[in-house]
Parts: sequence; C-alpha cells; structure tokens
Amino acid sequence: MTSRYVSIRPDNIPSDGKVSFKNGFPVLSFTIQAQNGILNPESIRIAGQAAFFKDNASPPTVILTGDTNQVSMDNRLGIYNLFDQVIIRHNKSKQVCEHIRHYPRYLSSYLGLGSSKQDLMGHMQEANLIMPNSDCFFETVMCNNASGSMVNHFSTYLPTGFLRSGNMINLMEQSFGGIQIEIHLSPDQNTLFSRTGSSTDILDAHYQLSNLELTFEVSDVPAEEQARMASQTQGSLSYNTIQTLYTSINSTNAQLQFNLGLRAVQSVFMNFCPSAHINTITANGNATTYPSNLGGGLVHFKRIQFLRGGVKYPLEFDIVTNKDTDPTTDAPDGELIKQFVDSVIPEYMTDRTSVSLQNNNRQYVLDPTSGDSYLDVADGGALFGIGMKYSQYNSGQDFSNQQWGVSLESDLTTDNPQSVFIYVKSRATLLWGENGIQIVQ
Repeated sequence: MTSRYVSIRPDNIPSDGKVSFKNGFPVLSFTIQAQNGILNPESIRIAGQAAFFKDNASPPTVILTGDTNQVSMDNRLGIYNLFDQVIIRHNKSKQVCEHIRHYPRYLSSYLGLGSSKQDLMGHMQEANLIMPNSDCFFETVMCNNASGSMVNHFSTYLPTGFLRSGNMINLMEQSFGGIQIEIHLSPDQNTLFSRTGSSTDILDAHYQLSNLELTFEVSDVPAEEQARMASQTQGSLSYNTIQTLYTSINSTNAQLQFNLGLRAVQSVFMNFCPSAHINTITANGNATTYPSNLGGGLVHFKRIQFLRGGVKYPLEFDIVTNKDTDPTTDAPDGELIKQFVDSVIPEYMTDRTSVSLQNNNRQYVLDPTSGDSYLDVADGGALFGIGMKYSQYNSGQDFSNQQWGVSLESDLTTDNPQSVFIYVKSRATLLWGENGIQIVQ
C-alpha cells in the first residue's frame, strides 16, 4: 500500500477563518470521510495558529512583556488549555466511540507524569506550545509584539485511547467508514488567568485560533485488494479509554462512592483545585495543586482508603501519610506519589517523567501575590494527585456490580469547597457492523 498525507479543514468555521469561544464558536468539528484507504489514527494532528489578547477592543490589545496585569495560561498544558472536551464519533451512525471531559486537567497529570522536562521544553514546546517554566512560557507563548503580528504555530496530537491504541481503521464505506472528531473549546476565563490575581483591565481577555486544519496519514487500498477489504463489514477494536467524574469535598473526612458500571477498570486517579478557581480570570483553574483552606494554605491528606463495595481494596491497609506522622514536614509523601504515578502511566514510561520533589513539595500557597505562589512552582508547576492501579496485565478489575470508593481524611477545616476531578481508565471493546457500533466496557 502507498501512503499519503491528507489535510482537511474544519466543518464549521466562520468566513474569516478565525475561531474563538468569545465569538460564538465553542465547538470544532473535523470529519474524516469514508474512502478507499486505511487510516492510522496515531498520525492525526490538529495544526493552526493561536493568538492571545487582553480585551475586545478593535483591534484587540495584544499581551506584552511590560503589562502591569499579565495574562497567561497553564504552562504545562500549552495549546491543550483550549480543549475542554474531546469526542470521537463513528461517522455513519454518529455514535460516540470515546468522550473525554475535563480534558486539560486529565492531560496535566498525564503529560506531567509521562514526559520529562526535556520533552516538555523540546519537541512538545515546538508542537504543543508547552514550556515547564511559567516565566519562559509567558514570554515565548503569551506575549505578542506591539503590532500583534506574532502568532503561535502549533501541530498537536490528541492523547485519547481510541486514537493512540495502535488500531488501524478501514475507511471504506462498506466497512468501518469515516470518523468525526469534535473538540469543545474551553471558555476564555477558564483558560486564561491573571498572574497577579487581579482582574483589572483583563476581564475581556480571550484567545483566537486561525488557519486550522486536521492532518492524517491514509494508506491507499490497491485495486486488487479492494474487494477483500470491502468485505470486512464487521469487527472489533480494543483500547483503554477514560471515564470522567466530577465531585467536590468540603470536610475533614470525605467519602466518595460511585457506581462505575465497568468490568475492566485499569486504574483510577484524581486531581484537585479550589472550586472558586474554576472559570475565573483571577486564578489558574487547570493547576493540579494540593487542596487548600481559606486564605490559600495547603490542605494535607492524613489517611486514605481505597474501597470496593465498602471494603478496603486493593490495599488491605490505610495509606497513612508522612504529614500524619510528622505534621511539621514539608516533604511530599512517597507512597502517594508512587501510587499516583502507577495509576496514570505504565511502569516502562517512568524513565521519562517530570514528577519531582520540586513540583510535589508543600512549600507554596494558593495566593498569586505571595512570594511562594503556586503559579511559580518549579518543574512545570504543581503536580499533585491521588491514584490507584487495579490491573497488572490489562485484565482490569470488575466494578460492574460493586461501588468504587475512596475515603479521604485531611485537615480541610474551613468552608472552602474543593473540586475533585476523577479519571477512570478502563478497557473498552468497540464492536462495529452494518448497523453501527456498540461499546462493551
């Protein structure tokens, strides 16, 4: 088979080709049409240009180095700050193959744990506008020159189970057919934030995308093979996918219980942020920090239990952190970090991680005006989370009939709700045929 690279435009863009949440285009849609070819989903990339502005003036005011109130984004995420949800659809039936919500916060944990600092400041900076240093990120990505002519070029892949599974897709009309990729853009105020914590003169800060295209590789089916390939009218694809849950905690002893309804759970991990930081220009709502009390002081977990049907599982003991045994320590708890890393990435990937004592320490506060601000944490920013691995050989754990749960004992003593973003990694099998698709999990 001979391969060719294809570039397609979005299905829904305004006449000037400029897309922004502010101007009423919150969803990007790309359709890879049915054709006589085999798609390599891992080759799919979204390319374009991104620019950032302080207001809605005409023309809008660009962001400059010397601004009194500086507007930035989460530096570990780069262009992924802009993608709130990713949906993969089967084009013929329009049924959903995969749907990941709260995508930036998922990627913050995934990229932080699965990429080294060299990766983040090297090829990922070039392709995804990522930089593991907040000051350098602000200068190189957010700031434009005075004329506003400088834009950021990107060409980014989409880390999802369906697209990164290694499966090839038969695009012939009689077979699987085409796919549709939807990207829900994030609101401006949940993407951008003030580096000083002040909203003065930046309430209308926004981003803008232009010259967007989706590129991918297709292997053409030779004429002598077309009849055989067209006869593949049904089949199956297996991949790991992410189910997303959202809740909040506001007590010293939080009990989280969910009916997952999944038969092959690989792992569960979660990250946190103050609920007041979501969708506001005054705080970074994508930062994966420790929870906090009122005033910005960090909340520390003392005792954690993972549960299955109300019984401790897979650990038959409590995770008692170093903060419980030594309240004066600022060092992160090694057991929590290990379980978190194992729940997000395979063991063979841990040689390319950026998790460190610097981005897991307890020496910052959630006050942007402080000299120890969470916005200035080294090694890409705060990288805290809690997780548990349930599978050794991709077999997974059955949670279809029993509740998954976790008990979190902490020193959250003030009335300051903390958002909890829970990501469940599970094995899925997609069955496809003439009548559409069915997801078995």
